[in-house]
Amino acid sequence: MDDCPVTEERVRFYQENGYVQFKNFFSREEIAALGEALDQAVANKRERIIGQKGPVAENYALVFNQLVNLWTDYPAVKPCTFHPRLAESVRRLSGSRHVRLYHDHALIKPPGEKSRETNWHQDAPYWPMNPVGALSAWIAVDDVDLQNGCMQFIPGSHKYGKLEPIKLGVDGESVVEKMKQAGQPVGEPAVMDMPAGGVTFHHGCLFHYATPNRSDRPRRAFAIIYIPDYAVFTGGREAAGAGEEMEAGKPWDHPLHPILAGEP
Repeated sequence: MDDCPVTEERVRFYQENGYVQFKNFFSREEIAALGEALDQAVANKRERIIGQKGPVAENYALVFNQLVNLWTDYPAVKPCTFHPRLAESVRRLSGSRHVRLYHDHALIKPPGEKSRETNWHQDAPYWPMNPVGALSAWIAVDDVDLQNGCMQFIPGSHKYGKLEPIKLGVDGESVVEKMKQAGQPVGEPAVMDMPAGGVTFHHGCLFHYATPNRSDRPRRAFAIIYIPDYAVFTGGREAAGAGEEMEAGKPWDHPLHPILAGEP
């Protein structure tokens, strides 16, 4: 794909640091269309927002509102979820023959003084797949900075591998603090401020975090998680709608997880 921005140099940076950033991946026009689609989807599908029930529901809602597998019932976002340049970028970064979709998700961080940080965490502990290697594309639908909750990464922290999950939405839970308490060195964060249309790709084991949104508007982001061809389904956890139809220890193969780039 001639317009894929992932060069060999970018692949090396990703392998060393666990992330890579492209500040102008999408045009303003493309990202405005996605933003409009997300606004409509959140308004129309509020009953599907994750984390609205349970003991930490109130805190979780102040971290972000999240809609998963939006492409399945909201066609306006499908062109982004299935975007070939995004998927090819991930295929190259992951060093795989092909990549499948795990799921997409809208991530809307509410504004104001009650907005909460997104705890330092890894993604991989929550994904039913091994070996590690899956990664996410995180798309800024609004301009993002420290004021409204941009992403922050600890470069190289993916090399620690998959650790025990932390409880999102719970005060004091932090993979960074747990590593420091265990005497492990943890570097300084890299701040991923970028304009609307910017994209970061990050490894599932990379430590990441977002500040509260202290602006007066929601911070909209859209993330897509990809499965490299070498990952198998491990079972024991909901597989984005297909957990009962796949067998643990077998490759991912289901209509909800189509190949988005590469060869079968």
